[in-house]
Amino acid sequence: MGTETIGRGRALVLLAAAAGHLGLVIIVGAFQVDLRDRGPLAAAVAAYGTLSGADSGYAFFAPGVGSPPMATFEVMDATGAVTIDRLMSGANAEARLRAGNIVDRFWLEEDQALKRVMAASWAGKMFARHPAAASVVVRVEECEVAPMREYRQQDELTCDLHYRAKLVPQAKLLAARAADEVAP
Repeated sequence: MGTETIGRGRALVLLAAAAGHLGLVIIVGAFQVDLRDRGPLAAAVAAYGTLSGADSGYAFFAPGVGSPPMATFEVMDATGAVTIDRLMSGANAEARLRAGNIVDRFWLEEDQALKRVMAASWAGKMFARHPAAASVVVRVEECEVAPMREYRQQDELTCDLHYRAKLVPQAKLLAARAADEVAP
């Protein structure tokens, strides 16, 4: 058995593995077939699909898929200069995904008190990131993704505002209240 035969055998095994993986992507990913309750071999294949990501749906670019909500922060300093910031600027894909999941959770939350707590937490992050900030406006909105033809003609995205709150550091708020009480 020569090296050439081993090379062909290895190539065929790799080709079969790639074809099997592609088939799995099509079956459990694109067609969303659930293999878990179809016996032990199907359960093992389903576990492989989950571990490899082959079971992920690939409908992200479908016409009915909307844009994910996003949180932006208008950070204003004492001079009135405004800086726009985001939760994860320049982070890796996993961190951006986690931040996006937090914003999604905020978007779906119906309890306004919990939303206020989350917005205050985000503002606290912005105050830590921007120590000279006098206030932070938390904005959560969903921007409409236009078809490519319309996108080329638009100057900016059309966004629907879901939540807006202006927050100031507690120390500045207490100082302002104390000044109001002392003022004649």
